[in-house]
Amino acid sequence: MPIHQLTQVGRTSGGVVLPKSELRALGLVDENGHVKDQPVRITQTDVGTWKVSVVDPDDYPKSEQMK
Repeated sequence: MPIHQLTQVGRTSGGVVLPKSELRALGLVDENGHVKDQPVRITQTDVGTWKVSVVDPDDYPKSEQMK
């Protein structure tokens, strides 16, 4: 499994780059090769471990209410 670099995003956040090939396989890259705007949920599952889940945009308001 490849190692990815944690990077600074803005002043208060960090981010990790996800492989575009994986995003493309999930239908998250448009016909021009750009990553689509897509809601995702980030859940910390353990110390130092996070889960990234793609949220259906049609279910997004409902998913937010379930918090």
